[in-house]
Amino acid sequence: MVHRRIHRRPRVCIISLGCAKNLADSETVLGQIVAAEPTALVCAEPQDADVVVVNTCGFLKAARDEADETLDAVERLQAQGHVVRIVALGCYPQLWREQVLKRHPGLHTIMGVDAMYQRAFWESLLKQVSPSGVEQPVDLDTMRAFEAPRLLSGSGSYAYLKIADGCSQRCTYCTIPRIKGPLISRSAGTILREAEQLVQAGATEIILVSQNTSAYGMDLTPEHRPQLAALLRELDQLPGIRILRVLYLYPTLVTQELLEVIGSSRHIAHYVDIPLQHTDPAVLKAMGRPWAAGSAACVVDRVRRIIPDAGIRSTFIVGFPGETEEQFKRLLADLRVLQLDHASAFAYSREALAASSRFSDQVHGSTKGHRLREFMEVQQEISCSINEIRYLGRDVEVIVDGATQSGIYGRTLLDAPDVDNTVVIRTGHKTQPAPGDICRARITTVGPYDLDGIVL
Repeated sequence: MVHRRIHRRPRVCIISLGCAKNLADSETVLGQIVAAEPTALVCAEPQDADVVVVNTCGFLKAARDEADETLDAVERLQAQGHVVRIVALGCYPQLWREQVLKRHPGLHTIMGVDAMYQRAFWESLLKQVSPSGVEQPVDLDTMRAFEAPRLLSGSGSYAYLKIADGCSQRCTYCTIPRIKGPLISRSAGTILREAEQLVQAGATEIILVSQNTSAYGMDLTPEHRPQLAALLRELDQLPGIRILRVLYLYPTLVTQELLEVIGSSRHIAHYVDIPLQHTDPAVLKAMGRPWAAGSAACVVDRVRRIIPDAGIRSTFIVGFPGETEEQFKRLLADLRVLQLDHASAFAYSREALAASSRFSDQVHGSTKGHRLREFMEVQQEISCSINEIRYLGRDVEVIVDGATQSGIYGRTLLDAPDVDNTVVIRTGHKTQPAPGDICRARITTVGPYDLDGIVL
């Protein structure tokens, strides 16, 4: 195997797979590496780097397959002499460590979900002397108060702020509690200081994420009461903050108090993301979710009563074990009644570590695929109709995320990155706004996912 010496200016590349929470962790890892070695060059492509760090997802088999394929590709670069060290971390090695080691024997180090807290390791990673790969134990107080520099990887228009980790719910299809453990909330002071850093780094929009964001703080008080509303009040007063957005709210924790804080704030987007997963009581009960009849309509009605102009997003699972054709058709009927701005669905994935994998009445793969396509067709019709009513011919504010050949693209205040509407704007001969700017545009055409317009 051919190795080249580490440059006088060491080069590092981090590949972040999976969710936005992983991305926030990856930026914290990269921040620690570069803070310890300010001369380091951060490379966008692994073939240009001496050290490649891969932050993996392990939630579904498809995610673990993607991690394996990514590591295979980096190992091929290593065999060609392009990479000296490969580090794998995150959800995949957390529970499947032996599998990772067997498949990827050339890895320099593998670590689980506590990798972000291994400050000594990251600070020495780019040194000539190889750092120890032993993952040190991390206590709760350290996790709640952990602070490290972030090196943002995006355009600067938005940044994710992880306010908690783990989950104490027990949904029967989900392996997150096995991978991440129970809910661990960060201290409010730590979150506020990181938000200040993100604002100073130029982020226009800060997006709060965790496995169950609405449960924030339930582990910090004897009464086990959520503290998200109080945290949002403090963040809303932060100097320099422009837009706050909240993702992943558990249905039973979308309280009147929380919605009133969002609705009356100065900077929080009127955007409510509630993963409902299904609407049929029997399916929800089997999922280990809140299953009272009409609960989905109840929480959506509450949102619209308190925040009339809210954009509402949700996610669903089709083909869950035992889901009958009648129950699926009921879900579609409920979807038409709910009229959600955005909804996505996933075909149920049978994960060996999840309780639902042992349910006897598994749905055939072809049936799941058919139901997924039918769900998305219905939701596309709904989203297209809502976009037409809400946006067509109207002037809207757009958060600029990047540039195209003929203009810019971005999102409205009621759209989150990567999952909702993208607005493509022709700028003509006018000065082109930069990523992170907020401009006004007139929407000229709409579809289920895309809006076109002209800058004003």
